[in-house]
Amino acid sequence: MAAAPHRRTHRIRSRAYRTRGRGASALASTTALATATLIVVPVNTAAAAAHTPPMSGPCAVDPGPGFDEGPPASDLVHPVGHKKAAMIMVDFPDLPASAEAADRSSFFADYGRAHLDRASYGKYQLDLEATPKWIRMPRPWSSYGISRGNPPETTRAYVQDALDAAREQAGTDFAGTDVVYVVADENVPASPSVSQANVFTGLRTGDQTIHGAALVFGRHQDSALWQRGNFVHEGHHLYGLPDLYNVSRGATVEWAGGWDTMSMAGISDLLGWHKWKLGWLGRDQVNCLDSTGTETHRLDPVGGKDGARITVARTGPSRAVVAEARTRTGLDGEICSEGVLLYTVDSRVATGEGPVRVADSRPHSKGGAACGGREPAALAELGDAPFRPGESHTLPGGVTVRVIGGTPDGGYSIRVTKR
Repeated sequence: MAAAPHRRTHRIRSRAYRTRGRGASALASTTALATATLIVVPVNTAAAAAHTPPMSGPCAVDPGPGFDEGPPASDLVHPVGHKKAAMIMVDFPDLPASAEAADRSSFFADYGRAHLDRASYGKYQLDLEATPKWIRMPRPWSSYGISRGNPPETTRAYVQDALDAAREQAGTDFAGTDVVYVVADENVPASPSVSQANVFTGLRTGDQTIHGAALVFGRHQDSALWQRGNFVHEGHHLYGLPDLYNVSRGATVEWAGGWDTMSMAGISDLLGWHKWKLGWLGRDQVNCLDSTGTETHRLDPVGGKDGARITVARTGPSRAVVAEARTRTGLDGEICSEGVLLYTVDSRVATGEGPVRVADSRPHSKGGAACGGREPAALAELGDAPFRPGESHTLPGGVTVRVIGGTPDGGYSIRVTKR
C-alpha cells in the first residue's frame, strides 16, 4: 500500500450518517470518504438479540448516538469469520461501459480482500463475488440525479434498480449475502467523493431484505490509492466505525491525521481501538487500567501479523485514553514516524465531529524533516505525532503515559498513571 502524499483534491469527503437507536433500525444516510459498501443482512431477530458486542469489559465505553466509538450495534455486519459479498457492476444506456467488468471488480476486490485479511490478523475474510458482466441500469445516468450527499430516497431508487437488474440480467442470487457493492464503470462522471453508504428499512430483492446500500464511483483519472482506500473506509462505516475527519471544515484531518482509514484512507492501518471494536483484538490483548494508580504495560505493534496489544484507561462513561505502538510493519509499512501513539476517544461525539483526538508529540512542527512533505498540512503535522522513549504526556482525564523504551519483539513498554 503506497503512502504517497495526498493532494488536496484527494481528500474530499462528506458525511450523513445513520442515527442508531440501539435495537431499532432507522432510515438515514451514510456518506463518507469515497467508496461505498452496501450491506445485505437477512432478517434474523433471534441472531441479532444473541449478538454480543466484541468490545466489552471495564474499559469499554458506553454506546453513542450513531456510528460512534462505542461497542457496535447488533444489527450491523460483524466482520469476523467468513462473510459473502456481492458486487453489482453497473453501466447506463447513455454511458456504456468502457472497461471490462472483471477488471473493474478485481481492482477493488483484490485490494479489499488483502487489506481486510491483514488488518484483522486473519480473523475476517470477505468473499467478494461480482456479476460476470456489466448490468445495464434501466434509466440513463443523467436521470438518477446522483451527487454528493444524496437524499436517501434518491439512493434507494438507484439501489433498487441495480438489485432488480442484477436478478433479471444475470440471475444474481443474493441469498446468504452479507455485503453488497454497487460499482459503476470508471467512465461515469462521478469522483470517489460521490460514493456513499446507506441503511434502509423495507428494501427487498426477491425474498431477501436489504438493510444497507452503497454506491461506488471513481473515474479513470482518480488515483487508485484514493479509490481503494475509500472502498475499505466505507466498508468500515457499515461495521460501525465513524468518520474521524472534520466534516465542518471540508474533511480536514487535524484530529487523527493519517493514523486510521476513517481519517485519511489508504495510507495506514486502523487504530487499535477500532480493531478492538471490530472484534479483531480480544480482551486479553487490551491492557485495561480501570482504577487509579500506576502500571507498566507492554505494547505490541498495531501492524504486526499476530495481533496488537494496546492500553486503555477509561476516563468516563463515554471516554477513554488509548496508547498503542505504531511501527513500520504490515499496513503501517509506510508511516512517517514510529513510536507510541496516544489519543482520546469519546463515544458521545458524533461521526465527523472529532470522536478521536490524537495527541501530537511535536506540536507546530509541520511534520518536521521526516514528515513535512505530506499534503495536506494537517496530515503532515500529525505525521510525527508518536511519542518516543523517554517522552511523556498527560491527556484529558488525568492520564499520564511515559514511554520507557522498546521491547525485544519490536514494541514498546510504557508506564501509565491514572489519577
